[in-house]
Amino acid sequence: MSRPQKPLAEKWGIIPWLKIRIDKDPAYLTELIMPLCDDNKFVSQGVCDLAFVAPSSAAEWKQKARRLKPAIDPDGVIWVIYPKDEFREKYDFDGSLPEMVQIVKELGLKNTKLASVNSELTSARFTL
Repeated sequence: MSRPQKPLAEKWGIIPWLKIRIDKDPAYLTELIMPLCDDNKFVSQGVCDLAFVAPSSAAEWKQKARRLKPAIDPDGVIWVIYPKDEFREKYDFDGSLPEMVQIVKELGLKNTKLASVNSELTSARFTL
């Protein structure tokens, strides 16, 4: 017997009142996250509780992680959305989870959880 799937908002810890930051690129990121947020404030600057990014390469992730680290609350989370291996080409993704983890270790962030998004995408949680 399989366990029922947790809703995506619950997996990501999206609850009312949290300040959320969604990277503008790629566009699918906003389409994926906005419907999960009822009473949340979206911010593009300043401190946030949850940040969502979908980098296309290790170099881009390093740049985004550097920018986001000071922008997340001390208890905040950065969720990195990336394609499962068989969809890497479709999403133009050139990177890997071990590579992303190694990059942010140097910045003092740690990978604490993985969560499946859908049949094509997965997500990794990074915290301070």
